[in-house]
Amino acid sequence: MTDAQSAETVAVASETPPPPAKTRVQAPGAVGVHISGVGCRATASISPDRVWVGSLMPGDVEPVVDSIIDAVLTVEPHPKFVVVGTPGHVNSELGTVTAAANLGHGWRGTVGLAELLRSRLGCEVELCNDAEAALEGERRRGALVACNDGALITLSHGVGVALLHDGIQQPTELGHSVSQFGGPECRGRPHRGCYESYLGGWALPLRYRERHPDFHGVMAREIPDDHEFWTECGRRLGDLVVGLCLLGQPLEAISFIGSVAQARHRYLLPGVRARVDEEAALLVTRPRSLRVTPLGDDVSVLGAFLMARDLLHPFLAA
Repeated sequence: MTDAQSAETVAVASETPPPPAKTRVQAPGAVGVHISGVGCRATASISPDRVWVGSLMPGDVEPVVDSIIDAVLTVEPHPKFVVVGTPGHVNSELGTVTAAANLGHGWRGTVGLAELLRSRLGCEVELCNDAEAALEGERRRGALVACNDGALITLSHGVGVALLHDGIQQPTELGHSVSQFGGPECRGRPHRGCYESYLGGWALPLRYRERHPDFHGVMAREIPDDHEFWTECGRRLGDLVVGLCLLGQPLEAISFIGSVAQARHRYLLPGVRARVDEEAALLVTRPRSLRVTPLGDDVSVLGAFLMARDLLHPFLAA
């Protein structure tokens, strides 16, 4: 090749346009919603800075449905597929939620939430347990990425547990399994002494007041940084983790989510680790990692959005 030909080749190459920059894949029409006893979140994007946050007053069914409708239409004026993560026992085939007492007295029975939303939004709506939605967010964007066998524990207004076994989600109601027979009454459930009655956001102020009668707070965030109290809570949470380890399935990692976990993890996680270490010789498996979600309060709503996006645009699933 002559010098002239070489120069011509370089000139042509320099004029070749660069490949297009990678852009974020859009998923128009997909909406994720998370409702709880303290608020409502909605998003039509995987970006945390685009999550809509609003209040939710526990009570009757209709006001909660109104809040969900407003949230959906705020983030997506023309929704096509909505997934709602909710507390309580969810029957996804029937579109019902049962015993979602954290949402108020009107939710203690069975509510056909999916049909109530479909009739007003005019689009497909599916329900899932909020722990299931959170697990979806964690395994794809959070602390359980690249984890085939793990668990997610929610410490918020209530206590939830979801398992990941061989990459498949297994929602449970282990947050209502009995921690201590004859213990405190569970709110909205016909039993006593479950983990939620000790560690749920609604229960923690009651347990703290039993130790300190002069305490008059009603929210978990009002409890002071009492090292003894929170460390004991961590050990009780460790009992729950030990129970998961005794189920016999592998556990690579356990992620903790929810307002209580995020605010008090510096007390809770050492107590959990100490309790697991005490039982190490008896455990078939023990998690290598115990950590709080990096997704913050948005983990459930982001998981619900990813589920809606997959159902509406299956070719985008990733």
